[in-house]
Amino acid sequence: EQRLAGRGRVLLRPSGTEPLVRVMVEGEDAQQVNDEADQLAAIVAAAV
Repeated sequence: EQRLAGRGRVLLRPSGTEPLVRVMVEGEDAQQVNDEADQLAAIVAAAV
């Protein structure tokens, strides 16, 4: 959220029905949002 400079939000939450974690990123710059989501997804995948 710091890298989105207060103009977006990040939400990570486990699925209640499937063995996965949802990565949701919102912001003004679509490219930045996609980059952040990809980075977070890679971190989550490496941790599980």
